[in-house]
Amino acid sequence: MSELPREVQEYIELGEREIRLRSGSPVSQSQASKTRSEHKSLFVGWYDLGGVVETPVAASYYARYWHRFALIDFSVACDADIMTLVSRERFDQQELKALLAYMNSSLARLWIEARGRTAGGVAALALEASVFAEIPILDVKRLPEERVRRLAQLFDELEREARRLGGADGAEAVFGSELARELTGRDVRPGVPGLFNTVMREIDREVARILDLEDEAVRAMALELAKRRLARAGEARREAIKGSEEPKELRPKRRRESKGSLTRRLDEYF
Repeated sequence: MSELPREVQEYIELGEREIRLRSGSPVSQSQASKTRSEHKSLFVGWYDLGGVVETPVAASYYARYWHRFALIDFSVACDADIMTLVSRERFDQQELKALLAYMNSSLARLWIEARGRTAGGVAALALEASVFAEIPILDVKRLPEERVRRLAQLFDELEREARRLGGADGAEAVFGSELARELTGRDVRPGVPGLFNTVMREIDREVARILDLEDEAVRAMALELAKRRLARAGEARREAIKGSEEPKELRPKRRRESKGSLTRRLDEYF
């Protein structure tokens, strides 16, 4: 313990004395801590989380518009709001970038939109571990070198353009001003082309060539599912604002949109 940073030592001491569970017991007496103490060959103490798993691929757990899969080339600790992809194979830098270009494509997005869980009033899409684990992955090791190189170049372009736009979390940066206005129903920053209409389009075309798919069909389906998800959030907000002002029986009936038909069409691609 003496080798740990001072802040960590202080946290351990607080957990042993002052940080309490709801029952009033010290956190060091929690069931998880007791279990760790029974396996001292694997854990150091109640504060040991069981080691570190290094991985170069990460994505945010929640995203309203687009989950961005990033290459992590420096040491950083991730909390529960970050999902990581632990590879069973070793990839060189170019192969990793090629894989990440695919993960940022509309095809991967289509899977997430169709299988993901919508959370919160702003229609954030949660990338659950069960969904993340089942995303069909492009086997970049079986691709010709020129394909891998092209995908890697496109990933670098995606990173550069995202930085130029100030990130890839806003509607304008992802979809461009025109589509962002349609999706959000609000005033947006004008004149932004958006990643979806520029670099992502090139990525989608390259992925479609590799897998012999119709790239525009995949893009249209991913966009349609995103529109439906965001529209449901808009309806929920309107109902919340109206509250009890309008009797339920007088409210206009809305046709319930199901994504079943689109989801069934996923069989063409996965």
